[in-house]
Amino acid sequence: MSLASPPPPPPPSTGGQFATVFGRDLIGQLPDFVHRPYLVVTMADLWPRFEHLFDSHLAGVHLVTTLDAAELDRAVQHLPSFGSVVGLGGGQAMDVAKFFAWRRGTPLFQAPTAMTTNAPFAHRAALRSKGTAAAIGWAVPEGVYVDFDVIQAAPALLNRSGIGDVLCYHTAAYDWKLARDAGREDRRWPYDGRRIDEARVQLDTVLAELDEIRDVTDRGIRTLMLAHRWGGAAFHDAGWNTRHMDGVDHQFLYGLEHHTGRQFIHGQAVGLGTYLGAVLQDNEPEMVLAALQRAGVDIRPESLGIGWDDAATAMRRLAWYVRHADLEYTIADARPVTDAIVEHVRERVYAAFGEWEADVPSEAPAQGLRARGGGYI
Repeated sequence: MSLASPPPPPPPSTGGQFATVFGRDLIGQLPDFVHRPYLVVTMADLWPRFEHLFDSHLAGVHLVTTLDAAELDRAVQHLPSFGSVVGLGGGQAMDVAKFFAWRRGTPLFQAPTAMTTNAPFAHRAALRSKGTAAAIGWAVPEGVYVDFDVIQAAPALLNRSGIGDVLCYHTAAYDWKLARDAGREDRRWPYDGRRIDEARVQLDTVLAELDEIRDVTDRGIRTLMLAHRWGGAAFHDAGWNTRHMDGVDHQFLYGLEHHTGRQFIHGQAVGLGTYLGAVLQDNEPEMVLAALQRAGVDIRPESLGIGWDDAATAMRRLAWYVRHADLEYTIADARPVTDAIVEHVRERVYAAFGEWEADVPSEAPAQGLRARGGGYI
């Protein structure tokens, strides 16, 4: 009796990753090959910088002012005719470009201007509907064009903060296993160790290049953007499952937004949530904090444009918010955020980044970055 060879392992779930081009002078070449006439979707503070690169085949420019799905649906009715959409900017421009391309059924080309998020590589647009987050639509770009010079011209914090959207894989893995062990996992997405392992490969790759990412070198840009490419595609590849990529880390962000009524630089606030989550999980919190510090991602609340009291309140209300919003089961359900934990987080964050001095200039304050370069977000 012969022994048959075991079947090969299944390939990693990377089939949905978008064609991505790295180089220079990429945006200036878009008018030579995108379908004409083309619509550019960007932000008011970015358009003056790039306007001269586009030609007479420009059908129009949509300057993003809202992510509200109903408002954007109405805006579609007033757009000119166009053969393709060019998304130019940060996550908001990327998402609105996806939405317009989907609604009009036209080709899409994405040109991110910073590394803040994996939005250029995700199929669905992250919009708002009736005050809550909503993933709407479907768009696969012909290509994502990552121009090294353009990325390097963005505020450094915005680029560095992109590690937050990868570092959270660390706490997400714990949360998914916790849900399984507690019998609280969603029946649609049973725990899958293979997906956890795939996410860990991306995390380890980013952790190995923190210095390059901090300095926003070509190598650092390539490393972080390829990790974002995996993350964006993994949402669809896993059947619209994010459990291997986010958990308590993002729940803290949503709770903080709910409490303050404000939006934040995504990866920066998620970074604080990841550190809090790692503390609650007793899951290498000092590794998380050291990675954020080394990459230059300041997670002090003042750096996000709020005070410590707001951050502390969001921490204490985390369990309430998770149930209020009917989010996935995580460590927030299993372990309360006590005053002692809040104080521990405060001590360690300020020990790592220093006490906040209001009169000392900082490259970090989120409100300043938004005022000077909201289009990158």
